[in-house]
Amino acid sequence: MLLMDRVNLMAPEWSHVVSTTDDIAELNALRIRVGAPLPALQHKGKRPHLDLKLEPRERALVDPEVRVFATTREMLKYLHRS
Repeated sequence: MLLMDRVNLMAPEWSHVVSTTDDIAELNALRIRVGAPLPALQHKGKRPHLDLKLEPRERALVDPEVRVFATTREMLKYLHRS
């Protein structure tokens, strides 16, 4: 399952997308669907994720396979409970 924050207080106008299973292929498929460049896929470090802004961000916000949370904090709270 893909999770996304609508508002990222640390990076206005950007959103993060994470996979509940850390599935890089799932994230990359979304990256391609929304038209984000390859560097949007970050997979070094703690958790693989997509950094999205502009048109790709807007497309991801309405993608039926993405569960959107109001804030990063709410998204991470849900992720840690899963």
